Amino acid sequence: MILATLISAIVVLQPAETVRAQIQRQYNRWGKAAKTNDVETILAILTPDYTLKPYSGAVIPLKAYGASLRKRKKENKPVDAYETKILNLTVSGKTARVTSDETSRKATVDPITKSRVSIVHIHRYLDTWVLMGGKWRLRSTVTQKEITRTEKA
Repeated sequence: MILATLISAIVVLQPAETVRAQIQRQYNRWGKAAKTNDVETILAILTPDYTLKPYSGAVIPLKAYGASLRKRKKENKPVDAYETKILNLTVSGKTARVTSDETSRKATVDPITKSRVSIVHIHRYLDTWVLMGGKWRLRSTVTQKEITRTEKA
């Protein structure tokens, strides 16, 4: 009982920078998994009650999100390049609220100029992470903003 209380106190007292590093590792795992359509790794990062709220405002529960990941895998549609950067993080006990930018890039040819370009798509998210079993897991994602632009490849 005393050991459990001490462990709980240590978890609560983790510095924000430690939590930031742990959550960034989870984002990095997610990005690597997305590139290879590793659905099981992505789903292991999420809580059983995970929800995604895209810019449209609909709420997508874990079951539907998992189905969309499996469909993308079946169609062999991994992303070309994918990364998430933490912009802001606040921690309260075993909950962390994170504002992040998720950036994906896809190389293509501009249909007008015929030059090679990268289409860059950025989602700004408000994510809620919870500490479960010693690991930070993502409980909810709310899309705040979407940006698409092209860059020279």
